[in-house]
Amino acid sequence: MSWFDSHAHPTQAGIGDEILAMRAAGVEGFIAVGTSVSSSEAVVDLVGSVHESFPELTVGAVVGIHPHDAGSATNEDLETLSRIIEDDPVLVRGVGECGLDLFYEYSSREVQEEVFRSQIALAKRFDRTLVVHTRDAWEDTFRIFEEEGVPDRTIMHCFVGGPDEAQRSIAMGAYLSFSGIVTFKNAENVRQAFLATPLDRILVETDAPYLAPVPLRGRPNSIGNVAVTGSFLAELSGLNRLDFARHTWQNTIDAFQLAPKTL
Repeated sequence: MSWFDSHAHPTQAGIGDEILAMRAAGVEGFIAVGTSVSSSEAVVDLVGSVHESFPELTVGAVVGIHPHDAGSATNEDLETLSRIIEDDPVLVRGVGECGLDLFYEYSSREVQEEVFRSQIALAKRFDRTLVVHTRDAWEDTFRIFEEEGVPDRTIMHCFVGGPDEAQRSIAMGAYLSFSGIVTFKNAENVRQAFLATPLDRILVETDAPYLAPVPLRGRPNSIGNVAVTGSFLAELSGLNRLDFARHTWQNTIDAFQLAPKTL
Protein backbone atom coordinates (compact mmCIF):
# COMPACT_ATOMS: atom_id res chain seq x y z
CA MET A 1 0.00 0.00 0.00
CA SER A 2 1.32 3.46 -0.92
CA TRP A 3 -0.04 6.69 0.48
CA PHE A 4 0.74 10.14 -0.92
CA ASP A 5 0.92 13.29 1.21
CA SER A 6 -0.29 16.03 -1.13
CA HIS A 7 0.79 18.93 1.11
CA ALA A 8 3.50 19.20 3.76
CA HIS A 9 6.11 21.68 4.94
CA PRO A 10 9.23 19.58 5.62
CA THR A 11 12.61 21.12 6.33
CA GLN A 12 16.09 19.84 5.63
CA ALA A 13 16.74 19.24 9.33
CA GLY A 14 15.68 15.71 10.14
CA ILE A 15 14.37 14.84 6.68
CA GLY A 16 16.25 11.53 6.75
CA ASP A 17 14.40 10.40 9.89
CA GLU A 18 11.15 11.73 8.43
CA ILE A 19 11.60 9.59 5.32
CA LEU A 20 12.34 6.48 7.35
CA ALA A 21 9.18 7.03 9.41
CA MET A 22 6.94 7.77 6.43
CA ARG A 23 8.11 4.71 4.55
CA ALA A 24 7.46 2.54 7.59
CA ALA A 25 3.89 3.91 7.50
CA GLY A 26 3.47 3.03 3.81
CA VAL A 27 3.88 6.59 2.50
CA GLU A 28 5.89 6.72 -0.73
CA GLY A 29 5.29 10.26 -1.98
CA PHE A 30 4.93 13.83 -0.77
CA ILE A 31 4.62 17.38 -2.04
CA ALA A 32 6.74 19.97 -0.21
CA VAL A 33 5.12 23.40 -0.15
CA GLY A 34 6.62 26.85 0.28
CA THR A 35 4.94 29.86 1.86
CA SER A 36 7.45 32.59 0.98
CA VAL A 37 10.28 33.10 -1.47
CA SER A 38 12.89 31.84 1.00
CA SER A 39 10.90 28.76 2.05
CA SER A 40 10.06 28.07 -1.61
CA GLU A 41 13.75 28.03 -2.48
CA ALA A 42 14.33 25.74 0.49
CA VAL A 43 11.66 23.20 -0.48
CA VAL A 44 13.00 23.01 -4.04
CA ASP A 45 16.46 22.26 -2.65
CA LEU A 46 14.99 19.68 -0.26
CA VAL A 47 12.96 17.94 -2.97
CA GLY A 48 16.02 17.90 -5.21
CA SER A 49 18.12 16.21 -2.55
CA VAL A 50 15.37 13.68 -1.77
CA HIS A 51 14.91 12.93 -5.46
CA GLU A 52 18.63 12.28 -5.79
CA SER A 53 19.01 10.20 -2.62
CA PHE A 54 15.68 8.33 -2.79
CA PRO A 55 14.77 8.05 -6.49
CA GLU A 56 12.15 5.43 -5.69
CA LEU A 57 10.04 8.07 -3.91
CA THR A 58 7.65 10.35 -5.80
CA VAL A 59 8.16 13.96 -4.75
CA GLY A 60 7.50 17.48 -5.97
CA ALA A 61 7.71 21.09 -4.84
CA VAL A 62 5.20 23.94 -4.78
CA VAL A 63 6.45 27.53 -4.62
CA GLY A 64 4.49 30.60 -3.63
CA ILE A 65 3.54 33.29 -1.15
CA HIS A 66 1.08 32.54 1.64
CA PRO A 67 -1.62 35.15 2.34
CA HIS A 68 -0.04 35.74 5.75
CA ASP A 69 3.09 36.95 3.93
CA ALA A 70 1.33 38.87 1.18
CA GLY A 71 1.87 42.22 2.90
CA SER A 72 5.63 41.98 2.50
CA ALA A 73 5.60 40.56 -1.04
CA THR A 74 7.19 42.61 -3.81
CA ASN A 75 7.22 42.47 -7.58
CA GLU A 76 10.77 41.17 -7.27
CA ASP A 77 9.46 38.26 -5.17
CA LEU A 78 7.04 37.28 -7.92
CA GLU A 79 9.85 37.52 -10.46
CA THR A 80 11.95 35.26 -8.23
CA LEU A 81 9.14 32.68 -8.13
CA SER A 82 9.08 32.76 -11.93
CA ARG A 83 12.82 32.16 -12.02
CA ILE A 84 12.55 29.25 -9.57
CA ILE A 85 9.96 27.57 -11.80
CA GLU A 86 12.02 28.21 -14.94
CA ASP A 87 15.19 26.86 -13.31
CA ASP A 88 13.59 23.63 -12.05
CA PRO A 89 10.51 22.85 -14.15
CA VAL A 90 10.62 19.12 -13.37
CA LEU A 91 10.70 19.44 -9.58
CA VAL A 92 8.42 22.48 -9.27
CA ARG A 93 4.91 21.18 -9.85
CA GLY A 94 2.76 23.97 -8.46
CA VAL A 95 2.26 27.55 -7.35
CA GLY A 96 1.19 28.25 -3.75
CA GLU A 97 0.15 27.95 -1.23
CA CYS A 98 -1.62 31.17 -1.98
CA GLY A 99 -5.05 32.63 -1.46
CA LEU A 100 -6.99 34.50 1.21
CA ASP A 101 -7.00 34.27 4.99
CA LEU A 102 -9.60 36.59 6.49
CA PHE A 103 -9.56 34.80 9.85
CA TYR A 104 -6.18 36.17 10.90
CA GLU A 105 -5.92 38.88 8.21
CA TYR A 106 -2.20 39.39 8.88
CA SER A 107 -2.11 41.14 5.50
CA SER A 108 -4.82 43.51 4.28
CA ARG A 109 -7.61 42.06 2.17
CA GLU A 110 -6.64 44.24 -0.77
CA VAL A 111 -3.02 43.09 -0.71
CA GLN A 112 -3.99 39.45 -0.25
CA GLU A 113 -6.24 39.68 -3.32
CA GLU A 114 -3.54 41.33 -5.41
CA VAL A 115 -0.91 38.71 -4.54
CA PHE A 116 -3.42 35.88 -5.02
CA ARG A 117 -4.36 37.16 -8.48
CA SER A 118 -0.68 37.42 -9.40
CA GLN A 119 -0.11 33.78 -8.45
CA ILE A 120 -3.17 32.61 -10.36
CA ALA A 121 -1.59 34.29 -13.38
CA LEU A 122 1.74 32.63 -12.59
CA ALA A 123 0.14 29.17 -12.47
CA LYS A 124 -1.49 29.79 -15.82
CA ARG A 125 1.67 31.19 -17.39
CA PHE A 126 3.74 28.15 -16.48
CA ASP A 127 0.91 25.58 -16.61
CA ARG A 128 1.43 24.66 -12.96
CA THR A 129 -1.06 23.43 -10.39
CA LEU A 130 -2.48 26.14 -8.15
CA VAL A 131 -2.57 25.29 -4.43
CA VAL A 132 -5.14 27.44 -2.63
CA HIS A 133 -5.39 28.46 1.02
CA THR A 134 -8.81 29.91 1.87
CA ARG A 135 -10.04 30.62 5.38
CA ASP A 136 -13.17 32.61 6.18
CA ALA A 137 -12.99 33.79 2.57
CA TRP A 138 -15.06 31.46 0.41
CA GLU A 139 -17.17 34.09 -1.34
CA ASP A 140 -14.13 36.25 -2.11
CA THR A 141 -12.19 33.20 -3.32
CA PHE A 142 -14.96 32.15 -5.71
CA ARG A 143 -15.40 35.75 -6.90
CA ILE A 144 -11.70 36.05 -7.74
CA PHE A 145 -11.79 32.78 -9.68
CA GLU A 146 -14.84 34.01 -11.61
CA GLU A 147 -12.93 37.17 -12.52
CA GLU A 148 -9.51 35.64 -13.20
CA GLY A 149 -10.46 32.19 -14.42
CA VAL A 150 -9.41 28.89 -12.89
CA PRO A 151 -6.08 27.24 -13.79
CA ASP A 152 -6.39 23.83 -15.43
CA ARG A 153 -5.40 22.14 -12.17
CA THR A 154 -6.41 23.72 -8.86
CA ILE A 155 -6.35 22.25 -5.35
CA MET A 156 -8.32 23.55 -2.38
CA HIS A 157 -5.73 22.74 0.24
CA CYS A 158 -6.70 21.70 3.79
CA PHE A 159 -10.36 21.86 2.88
CA VAL A 160 -12.45 23.17 5.78
CA GLY A 161 -15.69 24.11 4.04
CA GLY A 162 -18.96 22.25 4.03
CA PRO A 163 -20.88 20.44 1.29
CA ASP A 164 -21.92 23.67 -0.44
CA GLU A 165 -18.33 24.92 -0.73
CA ALA A 166 -17.26 21.46 -1.83
CA GLN A 167 -19.83 21.41 -4.63
CA ARG A 168 -18.85 24.89 -5.81
CA SER A 169 -15.17 23.93 -5.80
CA ILE A 170 -15.86 20.72 -7.70
CA ALA A 171 -18.00 22.61 -10.21
CA MET A 172 -15.03 24.81 -11.10
CA GLY A 173 -12.86 21.72 -11.57
CA ALA A 174 -10.87 21.78 -8.33
CA TYR A 175 -9.49 18.93 -6.26
CA LEU A 176 -10.24 18.92 -2.51
CA SER A 177 -7.39 17.98 -0.18
CA PHE A 178 -8.36 16.75 3.27
CA SER A 179 -6.08 17.08 6.29
CA GLY A 180 -6.20 15.75 9.85
CA ILE A 181 -8.93 18.30 10.56
CA VAL A 182 -11.44 15.85 9.07
CA THR A 183 -10.79 13.55 12.08
CA PHE A 184 -11.57 16.26 14.64
CA LYS A 185 -14.75 15.89 16.70
CA ASN A 186 -16.11 19.31 15.68
CA ALA A 187 -15.48 18.86 11.94
CA GLU A 188 -18.72 17.18 10.90
CA ASN A 189 -19.20 19.73 8.11
CA VAL A 190 -15.83 18.74 6.65
CA ARG A 191 -16.76 15.05 6.83
CA GLN A 192 -20.02 15.79 5.02
CA ALA A 193 -18.05 17.73 2.39
CA PHE A 194 -15.79 14.72 1.94
CA LEU A 195 -18.76 12.40 1.46
CA ALA A 196 -20.12 14.81 -1.17
CA THR A 197 -16.85 14.80 -3.14
CA PRO A 198 -16.34 12.41 -6.08
CA LEU A 199 -13.55 9.94 -5.49
CA ASP A 200 -11.50 11.26 -8.40
CA ARG A 201 -11.38 14.74 -6.81
CA ILE A 202 -10.04 13.69 -3.39
CA LEU A 203 -6.49 14.19 -2.10
CA VAL A 204 -5.10 13.52 1.38
CA GLU A 205 -2.53 15.67 3.16
CA THR A 206 -0.87 16.29 6.50
CA ASP A 207 0.01 20.00 6.34
CA ALA A 208 2.88 18.79 8.56
CA PRO A 209 4.11 19.91 11.02
CA TYR A 210 0.59 21.21 11.71
CA LEU A 211 -2.84 19.59 12.23
CA ALA A 212 -1.94 16.10 13.44
CA PRO A 213 -4.99 13.82 13.17
CA VAL A 214 -6.81 12.16 16.03
CA PRO A 215 -5.47 10.29 18.03
CA LEU A 216 -2.22 12.25 17.59
CA ARG A 217 -3.76 15.70 17.91
CA GLY A 218 -1.62 18.13 19.89
CA ARG A 219 1.66 16.63 18.72
CA PRO A 220 3.85 17.84 15.85
CA ASN A 221 2.54 16.30 12.66
CA SER A 222 4.68 14.32 10.23
CA ILE A 223 4.34 13.12 6.64
CA GLY A 224 3.83 9.52 7.73
CA ASN A 225 0.60 10.49 9.46
CA VAL A 226 -1.12 10.90 6.10
CA ALA A 227 -1.70 7.14 6.46
CA VAL A 228 -3.74 7.82 9.63
CA THR A 229 -5.95 10.41 7.93
CA GLY A 230 -6.18 8.30 4.78
CA SER A 231 -7.28 5.25 6.73
CA PHE A 232 -9.91 7.32 8.54
CA LEU A 233 -11.27 8.60 5.22
CA ALA A 234 -11.25 5.15 3.67
CA GLU A 235 -13.42 3.85 6.50
CA LEU A 236 -15.70 6.89 6.26
CA SER A 237 -16.13 6.30 2.52
CA GLY A 238 -16.77 2.59 2.87
CA LEU A 239 -13.75 1.66 0.74
CA ASN A 240 -10.95 -0.62 1.84
CA ARG A 241 -7.69 1.17 2.60
CA LEU A 242 -5.81 -0.31 -0.36
CA ASP A 243 -8.36 0.90 -2.90
CA PHE A 244 -8.62 4.33 -1.30
CA ALA A 245 -4.83 4.69 -1.18
CA ARG A 246 -4.59 3.74 -4.87
CA HIS A 247 -7.24 6.25 -5.87
CA THR A 248 -5.77 9.13 -3.89
CA TRP A 249 -2.27 8.27 -5.12
CA GLN A 250 -3.42 8.49 -8.73
CA ASN A 251 -5.37 11.67 -8.03
CA THR A 252 -2.21 13.32 -6.68
CA ILE A 253 -0.21 12.17 -9.70
CA ASP A 254 -2.88 13.67 -11.96
CA ALA A 255 -3.28 16.87 -9.94
CA PHE A 256 0.43 17.69 -10.08
CA GLN A 257 1.21 15.97 -13.42
CA LEU A 258 3.90 13.84 -11.82
CA ALA A 259 5.67 10.96 -13.50
CA PRO A 260 3.48 7.89 -12.88
CA LYS A 261 4.59 5.04 -10.66
CA THR A 262 3.38 1.47 -10.74
CA LEU A 263 1.77 0.53 -7.41
